[in-house]
Amino acid sequence: MDTITIMSAVEGTPNVTYTEGEVLRYIEKAKAVDDLNDMLGKQTYAIRDIKNKVRDFFSEGEWSDGEQTINKDDVNELLESIGCYKLTSTYEGTFTITGTFNVEAEDADDAQNKFEDSVDVNFHDGDITVDQVEVDDVREDN
Repeated sequence: MDTITIMSAVEGTPNVTYTEGEVLRYIEKAKAVDDLNDMLGKQTYAIRDIKNKVRDFFSEGEWSDGEQTINKDDVNELLESIGCYKLTSTYEGTFTITGTFNVEAEDADDAQNKFEDSVDVNFHDGDITVDQVEVDDVREDN
């Protein structure tokens, strides 16, 4: 096994001997520390950049009596530029859902009633209101 001995320059201090494996582990640790320092440097730069963008955003606006009016689009542009999620809004819309159904029933009226009484529309990302359920056509399916 190869070893490295470091001779002490101070009288009375013993020499230190390291195995090849110990030296390689120290080298790997040093590389890991260098990588960590690089990452910390990048993070420090990113934080400084974010701080400057936020300061610039507010300093470039028009101030009147210590107040400033900003619009949501400008705030969202700032948030996106610093890697944050944008502010959200609530949107409302109308919809049409077209489909078919099969149900066992005594007659066409019974089939229509079963469908209209039991149909359910789910929307997992928001609220939904179904104003009307209308069956366009019911026919026997043999």
